[in-house]
Amino acid sequence: MTETLSLSPRARANREKIYQAAITLIERQGLEATTMDEIAAEAGMARASVFNHFPSKLLFLAEFFQRFTDDVIGAARSARLTGFRNRLEALFAAIGPIAHANKAMVREFASLAMGHGPLAEAESEADDVMHSFFRELVEEGQRTGELRPDVDTGVLTDFLLGILTVTTHDWVNSGQSSSLQADLAARFELLIQGIAKSSV
Repeated sequence: MTETLSLSPRARANREKIYQAAITLIERQGLEATTMDEIAAEAGMARASVFNHFPSKLLFLAEFFQRFTDDVIGAARSARLTGFRNRLEALFAAIGPIAHANKAMVREFASLAMGHGPLAEAESEADDVMHSFFRELVEEGQRTGELRPDVDTGVLTDFLLGILTVTTHDWVNSGQSSSLQADLAARFELLIQGIAKSSV
């Protein structure tokens, strides 16, 4: 989304209007059933303007996922908590409500991300952001003594990201009826039991 910074205020406003119109339609009827003509009509703009800002429908999902990741990490940071476990729980507390409020969009993205150019790229970029956040938590946990210092930081960070990704996909594939926050907490607890520093 960095390219939007070079746009004029009016162009940014138009782009946002198009994005919101697309999200409304995709949530209502799915990506495949949504056409660029419908998005243009919903936004009250010319079809050419839609293509100018978003040459492909997949780019709406790509931007959604980037925004989703930024919102989740921003919410987790705003809790202003310290400690590995506390900050991890703050992340789950952020992911749960945001994912549940955007079930249709999360489902659309999860079903298409693998192997689709702009979506795979967006997922990779979001993974990098989340990976950095997890690494920060792990380093803090090892520094404060919450986590075993002999566990490789990079490997543990990869495990955390992997569990997050797999759990979210499982939540989507199982119909999104359970609490994603609870699913994440349960799976991460199993890992934490193995990496927490023993008090004995």
